[in-house]
Amino acid sequence: YLIRCEPFTSLHVQLQDGKFDKADRLFDSIEATWKSCTTNSSDGKELIPELFYLPECLTNDNNINFGSTQSGKVIDNVRLPPWANNDPYY
Repeated sequence: YLIRCEPFTSLHVQLQDGKFDKADRLFDSIEATWKSCTTNSSDGKELIPELFYLPECLTNDNNINFGSTQSGKVIDNVRLPPWANNDPYY
């Protein structure tokens, strides 16, 4: 979840042999993550406290190139649910 914030960005790259993980596996949508972990019993995720007080973990303020998914979608800011009005501070 914290891949957009240093030092976690660098640690992730170090863990993945000098590059980011496959874009399809990166956290990019709250809605998609919620649906996946509530419908797929093998997808166990745990909310981290930072999601409640650190909106920077939802935005790509450092303009990091996380790559594109197999469908061509560019990974950038985390897609927020409609009720958040695209405001990570909401």
